[in-house]
Amino acid sequence: MGFSFFCSRINVLLLVFCSSCKFIQGPMDFEPLKILQTTASASLDFGRIFFNSPSAVLRPQNPEEISQLLTFLSASSFSKVTVAARGAGHSIHGQAQALHGIVIEMDSLPPSIKIHRKRDGEPGLSYADVSGGAFWVDLLRESLKVGLAPRSWTDYLYLSIGGTLSNAGISGQTFRYGPQISNVLQLDVVTGRGELVTCSPVQSPDLFYSVLGGLGQFGVITSARILLQDAPEKVKWIRAFYDNFEIFSKDQELLVSMENKVDYVEGFMVLNEQSLQGSSVSFPSYMGFIQQRHATSSDVFYCLEFAVHCHLEKESSVDQVVEEISKKLSYMPSFIYSVEVSYFDFLNRVRMEEMSLRSRGLWEVSHPWLNMLVPKSGIAQFRDLLLENITPHTFEGHILIYPILRNKWNSNTSAVLPDSGDDNVIYIVSVLRSANPTTCSTRCLAELLDQNRRVIEAATESRIGAKQYLCHHSLERQWGEHFGRKWERFLTRKSEFDPLHILAPGQGIFQRKYSQTQ
Repeated sequence: MGFSFFCSRINVLLLVFCSSCKFIQGPMDFEPLKILQTTASASLDFGRIFFNSPSAVLRPQNPEEISQLLTFLSASSFSKVTVAARGAGHSIHGQAQALHGIVIEMDSLPPSIKIHRKRDGEPGLSYADVSGGAFWVDLLRESLKVGLAPRSWTDYLYLSIGGTLSNAGISGQTFRYGPQISNVLQLDVVTGRGELVTCSPVQSPDLFYSVLGGLGQFGVITSARILLQDAPEKVKWIRAFYDNFEIFSKDQELLVSMENKVDYVEGFMVLNEQSLQGSSVSFPSYMGFIQQRHATSSDVFYCLEFAVHCHLEKESSVDQVVEEISKKLSYMPSFIYSVEVSYFDFLNRVRMEEMSLRSRGLWEVSHPWLNMLVPKSGIAQFRDLLLENITPHTFEGHILIYPILRNKWNSNTSAVLPDSGDDNVIYIVSVLRSANPTTCSTRCLAELLDQNRRVIEAATESRIGAKQYLCHHSLERQWGEHFGRKWERFLTRKSEFDPLHILAPGQGIFQRKYSQTQ
């Protein structure tokens, strides 16, 4: 298998023998068949496109065991073992995998969620200290017990704290509060050198900002201090339909300019009846929309959605606020719908769709997703590009499209946004598909991935000026182009916090280096 791979295996064996850490495998489990059996879950992710098996899996009981592992690997002679932290395993392109390396299962850390509620008149902020492997849905449940909640979310809550903070964490609240990485007060991190560091904007700030949006390249997040605010009791959730993309996007941009009235803004393309099925539980009344509008037409429609939070002391004014906002919108006459749901059910809305997909055998399948950040100036052209590459009436999945605001992102973090000049508006476009194995063969999946690549190339290399989110590249040159002006800073931070390139090999950014002691 080659000398370097042989040396990697020897070092893993030495680690297992010499460490008190709790590995799934014992030293006798390194025959190829047993490796595949015992590390099967660590070679899988939500995308089910890459299947890179590690040689070992670590289930740490505390951050010190992670530190011990990385300290050992940093000092080991001839070691080329890499390490990836795995949270919920919701990556798309194998980002949390480590071929022939070690995967750290973060959910084995003892779950810890400690809520600090600021008392009236007390200085400071309300916050939660949460272990890196905990899920956002668990933080939501615990914080709601005392009437608090984080400000910024992802659409799907069964993701780990450390996982989303390593990317950005975006959803319909991003326009107002920024991504999740803009709502963190402090982190506990184990660097690639094995150092345990508590960092914040004032304490080890370079590491703090490196790790946020850093794709796991600089350290493993073992704990995070998340900013909290008063939680609403209920949410007024509105959806309106459009047959004109320009009007649809203008109305979305109007909504994100109304930060003091609107709490959430998203939207999606309505390509066919399946586009609405996932949300029919919340909005059953408009399921006749497709039949009525598509009876004699194959046009694409658009659904704008926004939400207003309902606090008990302000409940009487919510309907007035919604009416005031709705009057300023130019949706198709009579095609507007609203529901009132609990705050928890609103934030956990994708769970219903997950249950539906699981019941149809469409959850644990390949997901050739595509996520793009598109400048306002190029969004119409990007919409056209998408429609040139898909067939609306046969498309299976959802295409989300909604605006965020650049000034809500901290430029010190590692996260990358497209250059939009002086324009503050950037669009998120997510093409979310499930490759049904009964109708989509291996060849079909390859064609979908090729389709995504064509869209990415056209959108990033043309005057659209888009950037890929949750991306995967195989060449360092491509990563340099992705990070653009931030690339040199990214390289400097990498050399400081993970000089041997041990961490996050699944991202495909760096090649592992030998120990500096050689």
